[in-house]
Amino acid sequence: MKEIIILGGGGFARELFSWIKTSEKNQNLKFKGFLDLNGESLKSFGLDKYYLGSENNYIFNGESVLVAVSDNNIRELIISKLRNKNVCFCNYIHDSVIVGVDVKFGEGNIICPNSIFTANIKICDFNIFNLNVTIGHDVNIGSFNTFSSHCDVTGGVNIKNNNFMGSRVSILPKSKIGNSNKISAGSVIYKGLKDNSIFKGNPAKMIGVNK
Repeated sequence: MKEIIILGGGGFARELFSWIKTSEKNQNLKFKGFLDLNGESLKSFGLDKYYLGSENNYIFNGESVLVAVSDNNIRELIISKLRNKNVCFCNYIHDSVIVGVDVKFGEGNIICPNSIFTANIKICDFNIFNLNVTIGHDVNIGSFNTFSSHCDVTGGVNIKNNNFMGSRVSILPKSKIGNSNKISAGSVIYKGLKDNSIFKGNPAKMIGVNK
């Protein structure tokens, strides 16, 4: 049985908790608790009984950790800190997710309910795929990306690292997405974009610099 610790105490961490609880029997998992700098955000939802303390002080003992922090930069900093403690990271794939042929995952990815991964896909590390995300054929995705709910990544797309996609973003075939971009909800990417930019609209246009 794999013991799971969620790092984070916000809304997404609580959502992930509820999904893991539904997966415990089918996937032979056991939820152990939350790590967060303080447990205040868990109290109002009656989850403070699961609070294990801060990740800075917790002594890990072989548990598998999922980092439920949607901000890519903060997630990367936390994971870098935890690597110094030899923490074990795992992937979580909800029972309802469809995974096709030749789909490869790195470590630390979180794949939420009703998402679809079609065929010949490579996913690197510590990405978040929220509800109802669809990844088409022959797609390559780097690390530390966040895909909000209902994103649609079509065939032949290449996405590098540390990008944030708002809800219902569509990325059309063979587009190339660079590093550290933010794409606003509902935007449509037709050809791609380079690095460190904020995009919005259909077709998506650059509206700022992502510092």
